[in-house]
Amino acid sequence: MTCFPKHRLVPVLAAALAVAAIALAHNPRGKAEATFGDKAVTVEYGRPSLNGRDMLAQATPGMVWRLGSENATTITTQGDLMIGSNMAGAGAYSLFAKKTDDGWDLLVNSETGQSGLAHDPEKDLFSHPLKVEKADDAAEMFTITLMADGMNGTLKMQWGTTALVTDLMVH
Repeated sequence: MTCFPKHRLVPVLAAALAVAAIALAHNPRGKAEATFGDKAVTVEYGRPSLNGRDMLAQATPGMVWRLGSENATTITTQGDLMIGSNMAGAGAYSLFAKKTDDGWDLLVNSETGQSGLAHDPEKDLFSHPLKVEKADDAAEMFTITLMADGMNGTLKMQWGTTALVTDLMVH
């Protein structure tokens, strides 16, 4: 039997762990961008696939979802972001969705850079009810779109045939 000296085994194990970490982070990242007036808004998120499941239908009331996979979904806005009567100043925020008894709420959180599983409810700036719509075409991969019309627009998050939608305004 051949033995590796300890000083040679450590780099081999480190390389194997690095390859395993890359294999586990298999969901691609997505980006939605739009310009509201002259203010850019960007949403960056993980794009998991359904693989035959109906993940949104499996959610139970009270569950908080990171709106994607891996790291928390982040929205960056060059202008003040209005969702309903709630405002978040220009900057970067994490977005989560919370399942309610009759739908979903969008949570806008002041913390960024965290794992999508590390939601701190004390850092939520506000929550806003999302419209739940049935999409004509199914999205196998979770997809976020931003649509702008002047300073007004729509944020749409779709997985399968379920779309979670809210109007927004940037000024």
